[in-house]
Amino acid sequence: MKTKDAFIACAASLAAAAMPNLSFAQVYPAKPIRIVSNSASGSPGDIALRLAAPRISASIGQPVVVETKAGAGGQIAAQDVLRAGPDGYTYMFSTNMIITSKYLLKNVTVDVLRDFAPVSMAARVTNLVAVHNSVPANSLREFVDYAKKNPEKVSVSSNGIGSSLHLQWIGFMQSTGAEFTHIPYGSGNEGLRNNDFLTGRIGATLIPYSSVRQAVEAKQVRILAVLGESRYKRLPDVPAVSEVIPDYKFTLGFWGFFAPVATPATIVTRFSDEIQKSYRDPDIAAKLEALDTEPSTNTPREFAAMIKTFESNVAALVKAAGLTPQ
Repeated sequence: MKTKDAFIACAASLAAAAMPNLSFAQVYPAKPIRIVSNSASGSPGDIALRLAAPRISASIGQPVVVETKAGAGGQIAAQDVLRAGPDGYTYMFSTNMIITSKYLLKNVTVDVLRDFAPVSMAARVTNLVAVHNSVPANSLREFVDYAKKNPEKVSVSSNGIGSSLHLQWIGFMQSTGAEFTHIPYGSGNEGLRNNDFLTGRIGATLIPYSSVRQAVEAKQVRILAVLGESRYKRLPDVPAVSEVIPDYKFTLGFWGFFAPVATPATIVTRFSDEIQKSYRDPDIAAKLEALDTEPSTNTPREFAAMIKTFESNVAALVKAAGLTPQ
């Protein structure tokens, strides 16, 4: 009898211990959710977040408050979210720089794979490989062959040393054996960077379609490929880089949601489901497409696997290029 009583008491104790997590999941969310973003105000990522926030709010029945805390390679936003704790009510919305910053910036203390639980990707930018008419190439293969025969003759641009675009060019050179002269522009000089390309001072660039469409129609520049693993629906006849260079290591720019690492898995999954549902909205997709950005969501498990691959590629590219934290 005593054995039976002891068993019942033990079972009751275990059930009671499980109740807080169970009830937490059942009532979640019981208060407003805060999303701290490191995307600059007005950027495509910022717009993608602010388009989705009202949809998420309406679905979960609680306000979703967006706060922008850009700077320091995403560290300001990350530290804010980590201080809030893993209660499921504070999330980070970040560009992929939160992953690359530990390889490129000094005094970085946040490690995404260690400190955060990936929730879902949100969107990613679609860049094109474009050349000025002064470059004698009508296809990506011709462009690669020309660059290999004329090392460093073709100048290419990025928005800074160690930026996502810079890493993409490094990956491009490593995968093809081509050699370019890299011209880095500051992150605030996008207009100058694009103008220098359109006027022929830069031979090739990675650029969104909206920034180059008129020049393409005027036959000033040519689009050779879509920087990605699949074609762009606005340009269905333009091949993806992967069709021509199968072993290219992509470091595509993206935005995503992250929770502090100890956030209950049930809550992470619930919020991920809401994010995915929000970005399936056709109106959001259409508005993002106008910004050369496309919704791209996934499950926490899929996002975590993608991040591991992304970080591995970045580490290899940084090492190969001899980049050191600045």
